[in-house]
Amino acid sequence: MFTLRGVSKSGKSDKVKRIADHIISNYPTVINFGIDTSKGDIHGVLQMKKFKIGLVSAGDDFSCVSEIERLIKIHNDIDLVINTCRTKGITRKYLHDNYNYSSGWLVKNIYVERYDPFDSVSQGNRDIRILDELKSWIIGLEKL
Repeated sequence: MFTLRGVSKSGKSDKVKRIADHIISNYPTVINFGIDTSKGDIHGVLQMKKFKIGLVSAGDDFSCVSEIERLIKIHNDIDLVINTCRTKGITRKYLHDNYNYSSGWLVKNIYVERYDPFDSVSQGNRDIRILDELKSWIIGLEKL
């Protein structure tokens, strides 16, 4: 599980949507289960061959992060989840308590720093770093 953690309005949801767009654009045989990045937050699954990635871009409250549960019930063979949550509070605690090594999940938290809205250079550098990291983790993950 890759969780983008950060404060409100730091761009976490945007990055989940951008990685979904990257997967859709770069894996021509991807099967899309409910992801439309042209609208608000996303929650759905992308499948490349037998490899399934659940994506949940909303992480502001409990009902948002609990979408992971719904996806797993529908697609019980999800291999990877990319999601978001706040730095503290119920969303972070819920993910920490329910998705951890003891429950069979390997967790990688990626912190999304919040910059002044006018600091486009820092925001751009942050976004490139985070997207490159996510891309490096998912390269070649298709199961035959």
